[in-house]
Amino acid sequence: MASILKLQVITGAYNEGALAYLLQTDDFRFLLDCGWDENFSPEIIEEYKRHIKSIDAVLITYPDIYHLGALPYLVGHCGLKCPVYATIPVYKMGQMFMYDLHQSRSNSEDFTLFTLDHVDAAFDLFVQMKYDQSIQLEGNGQGLTITPLPAGHMIGGAIWKISKEGEEEIVYAVDYNHKKERHLNSSNLTKIIRPTLLITDALNTKYSQGQRKTKDAQLLTTILETMRRDGNVLICVDTAGRVLELALLLEQLWRNEQSGLFAYSLALLNNFSYQVIEFARSQVEWMSEKIVRQFEENRANPFHLRYVKLCHDLSELDKIRAPKVVLASQPDLESGFARDLFIQWVENDKNSIILTTRTCPGTLARELIDKPNLTSIEVEVRRKVPLEGAELEEYMERQRVLNEENAAKAQAEKKKARKLSKRSVDDEIRIEVDVAADDFAEEEDDDDDDDDENQANNKSKSSVADTIIDTGLPDDVKASPLLTPSANRLATLSPFAPKRKGFAMFPYKEEKYACDDYGEIINPNDYMIIETKPSVASDFSPMNFGDSDERHPSSELMDITNSTNLAPDMMAMMIQQASGVLPNNPSQHPLIQQVQHQPSSIPYKTIRDKRELKINAKVIYVDFEARSDRESIEKLLNQIKPKNLIFIHGTQDCIEQLEKYCTVKQIVQGRIFSPRVGEIVDATTERNLYQIKLKDSLLSSITFSKTRDVDVAYDYMQIRDSRMSRDSLLSSITFSKTRDVDVAWVDGVISHGGPPPATPLGTTTFTTVGQANTEWYLNPVSREVKDQMPPHPCVFVNEPKLLNLKMILIQQHGLKAEFVGGVLTCEDTVAIKRNETGKIILEGALSDTYYKVRRILYDQYAIL
Repeated sequence: MASILKLQVITGAYNEGALAYLLQTDDFRFLLDCGWDENFSPEIIEEYKRHIKSIDAVLITYPDIYHLGALPYLVGHCGLKCPVYATIPVYKMGQMFMYDLHQSRSNSEDFTLFTLDHVDAAFDLFVQMKYDQSIQLEGNGQGLTITPLPAGHMIGGAIWKISKEGEEEIVYAVDYNHKKERHLNSSNLTKIIRPTLLITDALNTKYSQGQRKTKDAQLLTTILETMRRDGNVLICVDTAGRVLELALLLEQLWRNEQSGLFAYSLALLNNFSYQVIEFARSQVEWMSEKIVRQFEENRANPFHLRYVKLCHDLSELDKIRAPKVVLASQPDLESGFARDLFIQWVENDKNSIILTTRTCPGTLARELIDKPNLTSIEVEVRRKVPLEGAELEEYMERQRVLNEENAAKAQAEKKKARKLSKRSVDDEIRIEVDVAADDFAEEEDDDDDDDDENQANNKSKSSVADTIIDTGLPDDVKASPLLTPSANRLATLSPFAPKRKGFAMFPYKEEKYACDDYGEIINPNDYMIIETKPSVASDFSPMNFGDSDERHPSSELMDITNSTNLAPDMMAMMIQQASGVLPNNPSQHPLIQQVQHQPSSIPYKTIRDKRELKINAKVIYVDFEARSDRESIEKLLNQIKPKNLIFIHGTQDCIEQLEKYCTVKQIVQGRIFSPRVGEIVDATTERNLYQIKLKDSLLSSITFSKTRDVDVAYDYMQIRDSRMSRDSLLSSITFSKTRDVDVAWVDGVISHGGPPPATPLGTTTFTTVGQANTEWYLNPVSREVKDQMPPHPCVFVNEPKLLNLKMILIQQHGLKAEFVGGVLTCEDTVAIKRNETGKIILEGALSDTYYKVRRILYDQYAIL
């Protein structure tokens, strides 16, 4: 059966910003990507909030801010709790993107849109998948299967394929790359043929990707020219996506002695550079075939970087000798180390600034790309300074008042909880006393003489003696009420209460161990031996620490290891950094622990200054986006030939140009859509498919019957529309395949236009393809109309198979049944066969066997 397919644009239509689209397939709604722009526009969040409760699942294609940037905010502030599906690298690198984004903003301003806890909560919802792995959804998504396919562009990037029971296929493909790269394979979009619906972008329609050799030569030339005039090069990159391709390229250039670059310094600067490279080392199987083959044959990992020095703040970068090439985040120059270095270096004519990504319009990097002849630019310099003087005193006073209020609230809550606990204990004691009194009264009635009373007293004494347990503890400890759980309760019981045994209990605190993918996390301090500290330097002396000249005096490391001023955790971190062995779990890295668990206690304020910068440095744009261009997109569309096509994410000129090409070449069999933000397009392939939801009052009056695997449909409805007759509507109703569901007759009145006065506003509507703005209302029929309706004919729903019926007759009812010439005979007196039209015919002599077989046959149907 054809599904109802609708797509609503939340953001990412007729623009170059973030991507987010709400796809509806019947009653299940996917959120395709969950992006946010660099300026954190509140309009995008407001659009998210309108649909947050209806989202059943989120599909993420890439780990950058344009595809998952809004996820921490929606989880932390809007209550998004549905599963989020992504590949394993998108999950890991997405954390690095969001951690680095949060830290970059927090370094220069008070960033409160979301916290690191919100990021962790968002990524706890992720369901990690591998390429070509299929997951069958449940609930409203029963029958739907999602599969990620390789997309290129970034490690773990996915093209999502949504299938429904092998009948329909929806493909969501954006920002894909059809070409192979150094560390990634090309996309698998060419393996998809004639999908029901293809959702793709038109961002690069007016863009030519160019040859890789040309771009590499341009980058190398710029670096060499700058280094030879003793200048520095700033390359603006993202956190954990395209930076891997550039780091691998520069590492290869530095290793080539003919390039002459090995004498200069090369650094990767972002807040989580260590974790990014470590994750890249552990994800070789997601990279290109060449890298996988080299790793399998020689165990050579290309991301064991020899010349790239990893830095996570500007102080570490200052220790690297100049001239140097720095890969810094963020690429939009709105925040992060790239913005800081740009402000420092742009006024020096010896330096060069290389932009590698076309970010959203309105950002500093995009302005430099669109206006290459700028001589000066005004930027806002943001910095955090500690509070002093009166401001500090005022802040401390506010904090003191706030702490007192919080303490008072906490004390009141504890007092209230204590009262409730005491009340519950008193109620429990009262109940136990009443029960004990009743038991004692019954015993008094049963005692006839003094001997029985004496026996009862002896028995009571023995039960009291049983409560005294020899634990081997001193008498004062034995008498302590803390060791007997019922001691505080037995002391307040009446003498009529039954005596209960009390067992001594010792305090026990279960230790919880932090674990990662490889087991329990080891604290290096537990294994450090003071006497053998000098041997650490000798172990590390033959290793390469990333210097371009491969020189690192062992005496320096000796001084470091013998220093008593360094804290043990700092020592462990330095040894890990030197050896290249870092924790696999990003949350266990010392830097992340510092960010998450050691917030600064010093109050700060943000100072914003406008500064006019003269652009004396060389600023160029070298494309390393790795997205398919116009020529490639047209060839792919001509090869795929989708039945229906939706263009998203691109300027108006780009979308119109692709629409014109597809129309002229007759690539699309069905229709082509290009919705705007907030618009809903109905891409349902079946023209006469209706979606109806009943009112609760109508639903409560329906009698359902069980069915198995059959075709069902509604039978009678009254039409109140002069443009559509009853026969035309009923002839266009599509039968639906059902599996183990309830079916029933539904008598209703379909009205066109606004709801009638007697109809509540809560009545559900349904919409037909081609009439997106036409509303039809299904209302309960009145008593007068129902009396005039013809009675419903008896309908037998289900299609039982004769083979299954034979097994039921034999195994469940013990009757003799066998096939004779295609006819099922039972007890040699009753015959069951199927005629040419598919109906089952029962023949035989009237007898008990005939009626029994008929009853068994009727049980296989849902009779309406």
